[in-house]
Amino acid sequence: MSRIYEALKSAQDIRLKTGASDRDRLGGLDMPDRRRSKRWGLDVPLTVYGRASSGSPFYQKAEAVSGNANGGLIVLGAPVQEGQDLLLINNYSPQEQLCRVVHVRSRDAETSEVGVVFPSPHLEFWKIPTAPRASDETPSDESS
Repeated sequence: MSRIYEALKSAQDIRLKTGASDRDRLGGLDMPDRRRSKRWGLDVPLTVYGRASSGSPFYQKAEAVSGNANGGLIVLGAPVQEGQDLLLINNYSPQEQLCRVVHVRSRDAETSEVGVVFPSPHLEFWKIPTAPRASDETPSDESS
């Protein structure tokens, strides 16, 4: 039996045992969140330094739209590739952070959403006022 068939059969058996309706059987599967720490919605202006594919250095203003201790999602106008190293500077503070591009998705003709990961956890980079707890849904409303 193939792994896909076994997974589908297992999901069907679980739905039958839990009494899921026919309508629920046709729905999408719930995917667990694979992030190592809670992600926060952000609006943090950044300056991003890197090297273009030609090797020439660049810097560009960007915006972080979400982040956690391990990385974040930024909106960037410069073309970057997965595996590329960048230096992020938080324009709200003197914080700097090296990171690696792990995902690039075109947003429109001029910008991309870029997922980055830090070499080690660094929640302080985003200036979130309090460290998140598992029960928290949003960051503290305290000013930073």
